[in-house]
Amino acid sequence: MLKWFSIRGIITEIKRIRWSSPKELAKDSATVIIFTAAFALFFLACTAFNAWFLTDLLGV
Repeated sequence: MLKWFSIRGIITEIKRIRWSSPKELAKDSATVIIFTAAFALFFLACTAFNAWFLTDLLGV
């Protein structure tokens, strides 16, 4: 049987985890939110450009 496949092994593994501090967590969360918003704006701009291109220039 695997060594970590017991309650004692699981507790030992949990103690080895390096948990993020609240400051690091806030920084990383802000980074994710900013990049998500940037990608959303990028895809919105691409969609708007494609809609404009297809309707106004090509008349589709």
